[in-house]
Amino acid sequence: MSQKQADILALESFRDTGDYVRLAEVLPRHWKLLPEFDYDAIRLRLFAAELAGRTNRIDEMSSALTPYLSRLDRMPFGLVSRALLLCSVYHYLSKDLPHALKLATEAETVAHIRDDEAAEAEAIAFQAQILAVMEREEEAIDRFKKAIACWGCQHQLHKIGLAYLGLGMVLNRVGQVEEAHLTLDRSAKLLSKSRDDCSLAFARFHLAFALNALGEPETACQDLLLAYDIFKRKAHEALGATLNAIAATLIILKEYTEAESYLQQAFSHQATTLHLAGTYEVKARLHFARRECDEAEAALASALSVAEISAKDAAATKRTFGKLRLAQKQYKEAATLFREALAIAQDAKEWLLEIELKALLVQALSEVEPLEAFKLMAEVEAALEGRNLVEVKRLAQTSRRSLKALEQEHCFVLTDTKLPRLCEAREEMLKWMWARSLCKSKGNSAKAANLLGVTPTYIRKLTKTIPRHLLKKTPKD
Repeated sequence: MSQKQADILALESFRDTGDYVRLAEVLPRHWKLLPEFDYDAIRLRLFAAELAGRTNRIDEMSSALTPYLSRLDRMPFGLVSRALLLCSVYHYLSKDLPHALKLATEAETVAHIRDDEAAEAEAIAFQAQILAVMEREEEAIDRFKKAIACWGCQHQLHKIGLAYLGLGMVLNRVGQVEEAHLTLDRSAKLLSKSRDDCSLAFARFHLAFALNALGEPETACQDLLLAYDIFKRKAHEALGATLNAIAATLIILKEYTEAESYLQQAFSHQATTLHLAGTYEVKARLHFARRECDEAEAALASALSVAEISAKDAAATKRTFGKLRLAQKQYKEAATLFREALAIAQDAKEWLLEIELKALLVQALSEVEPLEAFKLMAEVEAALEGRNLVEVKRLAQTSRRSLKALEQEHCFVLTDTKLPRLCEAREEMLKWMWARSLCKSKGNSAKAANLLGVTPTYIRKLTKTIPRHLLKKTPKD
């Protein structure tokens, strides 16, 4: 084996273990001077393009790939799959998702023909990443699982960890938080055995999101602090989002002084406005937790004024604004803000945020539109049945209590969100009818029987089956 071949195999080894720092250090700088279609020169260009793509340096990536973007037919067949995949990454970063997906699919086909399972799995995983951005989540989940199965045969722990990370992120987004927790925990364990610190930090960052939803903020905070150390050391652009997440978790833990400290860091580290709206929104949560309503409102106004606000941050900001109005008992304004946030969350397919907003909307509507509130409550409870989402369930319980506390005539709500058995539906409806007839007749069995068209004896026998709170006399009766 020649020295040149040994050097390239060493580069491949660094790539397989995720040691991209070492790969960047030892990659020869003379690759630009070599003939464009020389076999070894192509391999060096592909390494250079991959390193540039990992840090979103699109111009450098384009420079490395330019000879091959439109002339892949001249590429040695053994390198076609990786070249196609990196061209796909280039178009993905350039926001040309359909073309990126086409090239990634072609890369999979070529790898399959060559019986190269590792390259095939890599192409499948990148297809999944593209599909997730295109909001085709179910297809993305299937592709990630297929990639994991392929890489499992190759025992490539770093690649498997990356696939689990992508899968966990998609599962978080579609609301399968319990499964996302297990998947991201597995990803973090695998990536901790590699040298890919940034991917490990992202695994811990997204794992913390799942842990918070499952009611484990202490563990979430530990994972976020580990991610923070890595992002801070590498001056990564995700540092701002991580500081926001740490502050938000500390607010849940009621560690307000520490939360304020991290928010100050977040404001000082804002190189761009990418995460600025999120920082203002978390700041508003801190003021709201301290009952500083004027300061909270000012922070929320600042968040909504940020030009580059993301859909998720916009929904979260309107949610927090709605909670402020709800606390001030301005129910109509709160309902308007919750509805606007709900529309944004539904468009962005943020399932967990959508359920949270429906539960909050129940509280805002319980006094003014009880029928709509009952309908939303049924949807929330059906979505949360059998789930371990502690924080959202706690919010749903508060919403249910707001409905039970209504000082007005009781409603009988029919919904197909969760269908009862026919006998159960009939029994509940009859109980309600009997109870209301007795209330209308002020407890007079004869008048109640006349209202329902049955005998007084029939009414007296059935009174025992009626819950006592339904017999409560209300001001409107």
